[in-house]
Amino acid sequence: MEHRDRATGWQHAKLSGHKNEDLVKDLLDTDRTFQNSFLERVHRASAKIVKTSIGGLHETNVPSVNSRKTRSKTDLKVYLDTNEVINVSIKKSLGGQVYFVRAGLFIDTFEKQFDIKIPSDVQRAIKLFWAAADDAVEIIERHGDRRNAKNYALQIRHESLNATTLKAYDEDLYNALLNWFTDNAYELAKLSFSMGAVRDRDEWSDFVWYINLLGENDTDDIFFIEDVCEAVRAVAHKETCYGSSYGGTTIQLPFGFVQWHQGQLQFHHDYSKLCQLLKK
Repeated sequence: MEHRDRATGWQHAKLSGHKNEDLVKDLLDTDRTFQNSFLERVHRASAKIVKTSIGGLHETNVPSVNSRKTRSKTDLKVYLDTNEVINVSIKKSLGGQVYFVRAGLFIDTFEKQFDIKIPSDVQRAIKLFWAAADDAVEIIERHGDRRNAKNYALQIRHESLNATTLKAYDEDLYNALLNWFTDNAYELAKLSFSMGAVRDRDEWSDFVWYINLLGENDTDDIFFIEDVCEAVRAVAHKETCYGSSYGGTTIQLPFGFVQWHQGQLQFHHDYSKLCQLLKK
């Protein structure tokens, strides 16, 4: 198997993702059976496709709620003869990054997208867990479990508390963080799959399409994102928990998980979890 370093791997993933999108577009443009299957699954069986467009390698950023530019969550736009536009997020992989953001920007984006104020204790916990608190290293030195040298060193290096250290430092913050992620599971799924920081509703994704035409897996499933969000909310109380590895560096979510990565919140999607949620 060809070995790739991390940077080369990300570049390959991006390029192959765009190639996959090109193949999907080509079939939607030319293959009547493929068109009909898509239209039926997005509940538009009586409509006809007028044209399609994809962002591809030349995608442009769109306005965000943070007064800057951001990448659209929509990979594919399908224009119908009903004057509707179906926005689709395409996933060629069964898991991986779906939303990636620094703690401060995450807080700002969440509050603006949903017109919800994140409580100050939850903001504090988010910043401690995701490397945005100036006193994180000091807290780790005082409350971290030095008996597990690997976990302790990891926290010092990342300047972020794991769940075990957060609980030892302030159990109320530990509980508040988990409870907030549980209570806002719907919004977190919506943010991850549909919205991101994108300001304009016309750029939000309506569907997530797991399809791989590159031969890497044999998947072709379309999920209505609103259905995903509602299903996530229904099970969040029993499926949201701190991970067990490295003293708890992740929060497991009904649609995947969120972890520390390069000092940011990295949300991951998980196809198998979505299938289980939606009883496929």
